[in-house]
Amino acid sequence: MAEETRCVLRLYGAPQGRLAAAVALFAPQWRAEAQWKSRGAETLLAVHADTPTGLKKAAQSLRSSFGADVYGAGDTSLAAAAVQALESHDRLLACGDAAAGALLESRLEKVPGAEKVYDFGTMSYADAKVGPQIEKRARAKLGGEGDKPDPVRLALARAQAARRIVGTELAVACAERESDHVLVLSTKKGCWLRTVPAADNPGLWLLDMVRRAAAGLPQAEGTGFLPAGQAKQSDPPGRSQSKDPTPKKKHPLRVLLAVLVILALAAFGVAWYLTGGDLAALPQRLKTLHLPEWVTLWQAHEPKPGARLI
Repeated sequence: MAEETRCVLRLYGAPQGRLAAAVALFAPQWRAEAQWKSRGAETLLAVHADTPTGLKKAAQSLRSSFGADVYGAGDTSLAAAAVQALESHDRLLACGDAAAGALLESRLEKVPGAEKVYDFGTMSYADAKVGPQIEKRARAKLGGEGDKPDPVRLALARAQAARRIVGTELAVACAERESDHVLVLSTKKGCWLRTVPAADNPGLWLLDMVRRAAAGLPQAEGTGFLPAGQAKQSDPPGRSQSKDPTPKKKHPLRVLLAVLVILALAAFGVAWYLTGGDLAALPQRLKTLHLPEWVTLWQAHEPKPGARLI
């Protein structure tokens, strides 16, 4: 059976500007070339080489260049890659709200084995008992924000509450806004957040975030992280934690006094160095240095021997 000389690599979240540069790294002796096609954040890289060895080396070079952005090859879907990452690393996924559930479930329901790593809401937000517990805990965490809390803060709180109540390693939630979605992925170390335009397949982005987190891979560029300590405050990205963000200005008089003190100390140090500690000998020492007249101007007014003081 003839060995393959063609393959297709699938990438998600890879910067488009790096594609041509990565292909340019192919060694001439590999006799390999690549073409790519992107739709949104997903890219298909078709690689062809004259020999199986050249194909193998070209594919390895691309995997090395893009790392975690490569989620599979051939016909592998991003949903299947996410399920495989969860299953192979013994990670379970829960969902904190219906918005995130809608993004995931339509893509995971046809993936074999998905029910082993994701409950499809039956043990989390859609459960008659657990769902209200998640919501109650999330809103209690937000404190006195009333009936209309900030949607991003609420999504953060829901994801964290779902992970703790259901007892999974990962949990997701989603804040739906007019023109975009803020995707939240809660882990033990903190929360990953990404803002995605509503027309840019937020469901695929959420699957990619889950895939990377389950496998311990770095997230795509543009995905933010809130460490566990900061995530407990439930402040959305971009909101200042400081009550008074206006920097305090230093008083100009204090600055002037500080400069004068520094200059005085510097002058004292120079005088001490020149006289060896005998400051009374400073005038005579300055005479021997042949300094310019503007430095020794005081000598013009020094009393001469035999002069009469008036």
